[in-house]
Amino acid sequence: MQVETLSSEQWLERARELRAGGWLLRDLAGLDRLGLEDSAEGEATRFEIVCQLLKADSGERASVRVRAAGDPPTIASVTPVWGGANFMEREAFDMYGIVFEGHPSLTRILMPDEWEGHPLRKDYGVGKIAIDFKPQPYLQVESPGQSPDAESAEVEIDALGQVKPRNPSSGESPS
Repeated sequence: MQVETLSSEQWLERARELRAGGWLLRDLAGLDRLGLEDSAEGEATRFEIVCQLLKADSGERASVRVRAAGDPPTIASVTPVWGGANFMEREAFDMYGIVFEGHPSLTRILMPDEWEGHPLRKDYGVGKIAIDFKPQPYLQVESPGQSPDAESAEVEIDALGQVKPRNPSSGESPS
């Protein structure tokens, strides 16, 4: 499998070349590199996207990593190249705050519109939202067959642990 790392300026042109070469976009996901060591490739960037590509005729696979520079992190949209990138780019925007220049409708897709921040960023803050736990109702055993215990449920269990059907006319299990 090939792995290629690009800057955001190189990405759109390279995507067009890949598409012309028969490559299909299978997945696009955001990545927050906060706290990760950078390789010896030069400039350190915090955000990037990772794209998984497939060449359908040969089954060959490739991975492309695109660094998102700036504040907010920005990358060119490849929605005009691969239409399926639309929702994947919106998810990366919603969860990581990566802006895709030229995207036809870059809006939130998973979080409510009024949500502040991007929940998959490593500096987002755990436990920001209080969760109210509600007690669950107790199991109500009011009729035969509604108890976890076979004897109190008044049912007969076969050798495989399955409930034996009752004879509808007499209300008893068949022998």
